[in-house]
Amino acid sequence: MLERGEILELLRGVENQDQLFQRARDIRRTYCGDEVQLRGVVHFSNYCRCNDLYCGLMKDNAQTRRFRMTEDEVVQTALAVAEAGLHTVVLQSGEDFHYSRAMLCSIIRRILDQADVAITLSLGERPVEDLRAFLDAGASRYLMKHETVNPALYAKMRPGLRLDDRLRAIETLRRLGYQVGVGNIVGLPGQTLEDLAEDILYFQEFQPDMVNIGPFIPHAQTPLAAYPCGDMELMLRVFALTRIVTGNTHMAAANTVATLDPENGQYLCLALGGANVIMPNCNPFLKSRTDKIEYEFQITTAKRYVSVGEARRVLGRAGRTVAQGPGHSLKMNAAA
Repeated sequence: MLERGEILELLRGVENQDQLFQRARDIRRTYCGDEVQLRGVVHFSNYCRCNDLYCGLMKDNAQTRRFRMTEDEVVQTALAVAEAGLHTVVLQSGEDFHYSRAMLCSIIRRILDQADVAITLSLGERPVEDLRAFLDAGASRYLMKHETVNPALYAKMRPGLRLDDRLRAIETLRRLGYQVGVGNIVGLPGQTLEDLAEDILYFQEFQPDMVNIGPFIPHAQTPLAAYPCGDMELMLRVFALTRIVTGNTHMAAANTVATLDPENGQYLCLALGGANVIMPNCNPFLKSRTDKIEYEFQITTAKRYVSVGEARRVLGRAGRTVAQGPGHSLKMNAAA
C-alpha cells in the first residue's frame, strides 16, 4: 500500500520516474501478463440529461448532432463486434432514458442469445431496479467513472450533482454483483495534485475490477473550451501509480489518450503506465470514417476514432498480444 505523501512525491517529481514505470510494468506483467483485452465499444446514443461542463454531450449543447440507434441496430452492431473476434461488447451512451429497462434488457438478451461475449454497460446512473434487471438479463460489468473524488470540484464540473450520490451508485453496483469499473479525469480545470493523490487512494481502497483513466481535453462547445489539455506525463504517472496500488485491476488505455497524443498516447499507456485494455470504437453501421467520427461521443473537439485495426497495431508495437476469452475480473477470479 502507498501512503498519501508517497503518492504526492511521485506525482510531483521526475527523479524516480523510470523506477515508477518499471514497477508498474513489473506489477502488470505479474498479475495480468502480456496480453491485452480488446473490448468493442458500441456508442448507441449521444443524448444526455446531464450538463457536465467537460463533455460535448452536455444537455445544453445545442450544436451537437444527436443520434440514437434502434434496438435492432444496437444488436447487429454488437454481433459485428463478436464477429470481429472481440470477446467483450461495451454498450455505452449518455444518460438517455429513452432506452427503457425493457428495451435494454431485450438488447442484452438478444446479443447473448447469438454471441458468446461478455457485456459491459456504461449508461450512467440508473434506478437500482434497472441495474438488477440488466444483471439478470446477462450483463456482467458496469463502468461508472467517478471523475474526481474532490466533492467541490465534482459539483462544479457536474452542476446539480453530488459526489456522494455517485460513490453510492458505484457501491450499489458492487453490492448487486457487477464487475465494477471506475475512473477519473486528469487535468480538470481547478484540479490539484492533492486531488489526484486522493483519486489514487480511492482506487487503492475500492480495488475496482476495472479502471478507465483519461485526460481532460477541452471541447469547443462547452464552458471549458479555453482551458488547456491535461498533461500527458502527469497522466502516465497517475496510470503507473494506479497499477501499483490496484495490482490485478484491468486498466484501459482510453481513446481520449489517443486524442491527446494520436501517435504515442495509447502505446505509452501500455508500455509505461501498466494498461492492459484497449476499447476500440465499433459502429460499423456508419458508412464513412467521417461519419464515424462525427457520430462518436464528441467528448472532444479534436475527435479520434480508434478502430479495431488501429488498436491491434498499437498493442503489436508495444510487444503485446491479444487476449483470448471474455477477460472477466481478475479480482473476482482470484477471490474464487
